[in-house]
Amino acid sequence: MIQTNDTRPPVTLPAHIAGQLLSQLIQQRAKPGDLLPAESKLAQQFGVSRPILREALKQLAGQGFVEVVNGRGTLVRALDASQLRAYFTHAVSIQRVPFRELMEARRPLEVQSARLAAQHRTPEHLDEMRGIIQRMSRNIANADVYVDLDRELHALIADASGNTVIGDLITSIRGALNEVTHNTLYRRRNRQQLERVHLLHESIVNDIGYGNAEAAGRAMDIHFGEALQFLIARNEGARK
Repeated sequence: MIQTNDTRPPVTLPAHIAGQLLSQLIQQRAKPGDLLPAESKLAQQFGVSRPILREALKQLAGQGFVEVVNGRGTLVRALDASQLRAYFTHAVSIQRVPFRELMEARRPLEVQSARLAAQHRTPEHLDEMRGIIQRMSRNIANADVYVDLDRELHALIADASGNTVIGDLITSIRGALNEVTHNTLYRRRNRQQLERVHLLHESIVNDIGYGNAEAAGRAMDIHFGEALQFLIARNEGARK
């Protein structure tokens, strides 16, 4: 154990070595796919046994910083959203974080995503968005299909934003909420309410197409504001 002067639990030797190795990778500006030195060399460098070094690498792998590839060794791992998805799934299924809280967290991300998409979308992005909108129009009454198209549209807008962090956050939150979104925001709305949702989707895509960032962001904000109002009203009605 590595002793510390505060009240936190002592740091284990493998965790200490993992921290040192991560700092070294950062200082060396390691890139995804870079190969780490052999275990024997790393163990010698840090003055620990190979089992301790392996445990340190295992911890870094568990945190998503490296991956062990058979026949090649340990590589710096490319960024992905798996840990974010795990976090939000845990928040929903284990911590029982209210759906409303995650929707509130997602709202400003989606608004900024729409604004950026209006500035950075390609003609291909726009063609695909319009195609999804047409399919959504034909499936307003089919919640099973519509919710999948809704997820596809929001993911495409996030991709068109050109901001990887926003895209990962949006798709991770939405992935964790997909079943709740399906049951709460689509199955329990009437035809008139669903048509209103679709009209806002059309407005968002049209504003993105015109390159009007403020209008696209405003339409997205209204979309999420109305979804939250519906959610709050439904919950209050259920308590009466």
